[in-house]
Amino acid sequence: MPSKRRPQARRKQPRAISLTSTNINIPQGRRRIPQSDRAFEAKQRSFHAVAKMRHDRLSPTAAAREAGTTLSTIRKHLPATLRKLRTGRWAVTKSDRYIRFLSLPGLHGPVRVPAHGSKEATFASAYLSSIARWARTGKAYELAPFHGKKIGGFELITAPRTLRALGDAGLL
Repeated sequence: MPSKRRPQARRKQPRAISLTSTNINIPQGRRRIPQSDRAFEAKQRSFHAVAKMRHDRLSPTAAAREAGTTLSTIRKHLPATLRKLRTGRWAVTKSDRYIRFLSLPGLHGPVRVPAHGSKEATFASAYLSSIARWARTGKAYELAPFHGKKIGGFELITAPRTLRALGDAGLL
């Protein structure tokens, strides 16, 4: 009797392109494909929903509703952030490794930096908050925990003289 299971699709191996001038094979692997504006916005809304789940302890559907998206959109764009419980409900993981591009103050103005994971993005958020507190109070100890730290290979600016110059130029 034939099996009732559906045949599974076979996973393709990364193709190698050969250059015509030389015989070098370069594996393509996973290349970053540019997203449409619509897909980018959907992914951003999914990130906001996941943040609401983690911070406000909302259910996935309630967080998705607040962020203006659906649970299926979150599952499509950020599948590793959700896991299914034994009860059949969806729960958010405590962290993830998705890359987010953040804007941090650089020596010549804002710099776009890749943050690898939610923990690094949270660290960047704490850095930006401490810069805002430093700008209000002028106390250097606000910046001390970030001295010598990096986010996405970019060293954070903690020198008050440099930050003051950026603030005076309107680049903070």
